[in-house]
Amino acid sequence: MAQLDSSIASIVAHMPGVVEAVSAEGERRAARVRAVAASRQHTGDFLRSIKTVDQSTDTVIYSDDPAAMSINYGHQAPDGSRVEGIHAFEAGLA
Repeated sequence: MAQLDSSIASIVAHMPGVVEAVSAEGERRAARVRAVAASRQHTGDFLRSIKTVDQSTDTVIYSDDPAAMSINYGHQAPDGSRVEGIHAFEAGLA
């Protein structure tokens, strides 16, 4: 019976072709996030704040805008009304 190395998942995840494919997929998903942000921008700060960083086996898509949570998920306006979020990051999950 064949036996697999217990670290096979890590070996495969670190293969150059796999790392490149994961990075490319991360950029495609970030483009979808940016497209939603671009269609709903007010000042453009949120759009410009969306960045990616490649790690050893994955790509992180994030925003460093202090208002990112409120913009993406929604918030309460000063007059008490509800401002719906744009859900840009969810677009990157699809």
